[in-house]
Amino acid sequence: MEFEVLKKSHKKEIIIGISIFIVIGIVLVVKATFAKYELVKNIKIAEGTINYKLPDFKIMAMYKQKENMSCTEDSCYSEITETNRMPSSGYIINETKSYCSLDNINKDIEAKLYTNNSGEHIISNLAKSSKCYLYFDKEKNASDKIIEKENPKTTTPNFSVAATSNEGMYKVSDGIYGGYSYYYRGAVTKNHVIFANKCWRIVRINGNGTIRLIYNGVPTNNVCVGNGVSNSNSNIASDQAYVTNTYGMDYAGWTYLVGSQRPTNNNTATASNIKTQTENWYNTNIGNYTNYADKVANGKFCNDRNMASSSTWSSNPKTALYYAGYERASNSAPTLSCPSGDIYTLKIGAITMDEVLMAGGKAANSSYYLYNGFNFWTMTPNYIFYDNGGNKYMSAVFNVKSDGSIYYSMAYAKLNIRPVINLIPDVKLTGAGTLDNPYIVE
Repeated sequence: MEFEVLKKSHKKEIIIGISIFIVIGIVLVVKATFAKYELVKNIKIAEGTINYKLPDFKIMAMYKQKENMSCTEDSCYSEITETNRMPSSGYIINETKSYCSLDNINKDIEAKLYTNNSGEHIISNLAKSSKCYLYFDKEKNASDKIIEKENPKTTTPNFSVAATSNEGMYKVSDGIYGGYSYYYRGAVTKNHVIFANKCWRIVRINGNGTIRLIYNGVPTNNVCVGNGVSNSNSNIASDQAYVTNTYGMDYAGWTYLVGSQRPTNNNTATASNIKTQTENWYNTNIGNYTNYADKVANGKFCNDRNMASSSTWSSNPKTALYYAGYERASNSAPTLSCPSGDIYTLKIGAITMDEVLMAGGKAANSSYYLYNGFNFWTMTPNYIFYDNGGNKYMSAVFNVKSDGSIYYSMAYAKLNIRPVINLIPDVKLTGAGTLDNPYIVE
């Protein structure tokens, strides 16, 4: 027996109900007195046409949650109104609240009311003259489902030590996106993703619901590399300088302008080598494929060039200058805030020192999920060194060392590149996020 499908629309709204009455014509196939029926009918409801495979029945009422309500179970069902409009995509039938009845008193326990994995609303296995009441909830998007499954901690971990065990997920204020971010820490095992035929690990769910991923190589038969394994494939390029210039105090920027703390106009700024390399890789592997590119959000990436409290920017200093990131790393005090002038909106970037510290990389650590056995760049500046003998300046940038710890190198050093992207919140995921059953982006 086929199931009937209520036609989807693409408008996002939460359904809660106006009483409407629809009577479908006499069914054509009857198997017994209380038989189920197999006639497909097209009927008009509000502005849409819905395809039903039903007997004579009435939709007595439909209900939706109010706009922008976020409810679980019965926590806010007082916040519902009747509607005359069928649910659109992004909403699911509440199987607990919805029901059909034959006598207006008892529920028909054989009736099937649910939303399938394709987002189609199914009403089936009805008896003749059924009367149904439908309740619709907003469907949780991929990021909400991940957060709900992880049950995040609201405490603050000890960032001064490496996280060598599976500490799970933590909740923290997100100063860049607003709201809260949910980040993984330690030897976590449920943040594996396969996207664009590549392996990734979830770093965090950003405050706007986008899903932040760091590259983790190429899968073999849909299997990726787990924790504690040296993984050269998790780097998209090796022996790459952050900036190819040998000397310069301005070279700690994702883009930079000689003689300036930060460029005020990106049209006049010079792109760093790491920026050029990551964007070329993105275009080749993701950007040139619409079915992949449509799933990547315009992410916000922080290249914090504020100075530490002990330093003041100068275009011609005669002593070392320290960036704010140096101070945060020294004090084991990471943040997800960033100066507005240092936020880049990009399809692809790199991880920050703060995100590494949150993930558990304070000291040598081969157990946490960011470890790959290689040195790779972050996008957080460390300090500016003044070479008195040569009367030259050198910029240093944080990196993750081959032992998994946070370190720093001069911008001209030859390290590896490991990119970061952000997926849209409502991307479709299957799987459980584990090594043997990773999330797969459909």
